[in-house]
Amino acid sequence: MKRIVGWLFLLCLVVGCGEPDQGPPLGAFAAITKTETDPPFNIVPPSSKSPAAFSYTSSNPAVATVAGSLVTIKGTGQSTITASQGGTGGYGPTSASTTLTVTAVACDTGNVRINGVCTAVPTCVLPATLVNNQCIAPATSAETIRDDMLWAGVSTSDTWTNARDFCASTTIENVTGWHLPTQAQLSALQASGRIAGHNWALGPTWSSDMGTTLDVPGHMLVNLATGAVTERPDTAGAYVSCVR
Repeated sequence: MKRIVGWLFLLCLVVGCGEPDQGPPLGAFAAITKTETDPPFNIVPPSSKSPAAFSYTSSNPAVATVAGSLVTIKGTGQSTITASQGGTGGYGPTSASTTLTVTAVACDTGNVRINGVCTAVPTCVLPATLVNNQCIAPATSAETIRDDMLWAGVSTSDTWTNARDFCASTTIENVTGWHLPTQAQLSALQASGRIAGHNWALGPTWSSDMGTTLDVPGHMLVNLATGAVTERPDTAGAYVSCVR
């Protein structure tokens, strides 16, 4: 009996048997560095004297997920990748961890990263200014009003093209998605009387409707003070109101 125990002891010294509750020491588990656009990859496990299969987990699924040994990048940041072996034969369970670091891909010149996406730096139309890579309208005394739509108050004037681009590209009172109103929408707003008491600058205001009588490109206007409908060349100035 003593001879058998002795042989088992020598065998464990040779092959590296672990304690019943602890597996054999694992080899190096190298740190992993990837970029957010890298394709899925297979984990290279640490070396082990145990024949048990490895299983893997990711501590941060927003950075990477693991299926079997295949890692799929989900976003930038860090995640702890853990390689685990269950107990088998004379080997106890064991595990090792490493850090996966996923870095962002540099944006092209003229682009910035917004919510993780490379986006062209917007060109703002005055009076909007660039704040945190967004075109933000200044605080004005022209208040927004709501009927069946949300209207941004009139406080500035410009050409038709600048008026269109201002509405399309600007965040007004923390809201995006604005556009120039139609002639019919402006006329209905003026007739409703809802503008009264909101400190709007009232006068001829650009609509999105093209004109038909001028020899140059032009659009229709509605005078928000009187309701009169006129037409002006796009290069002329008129008040700007945005709707969404």
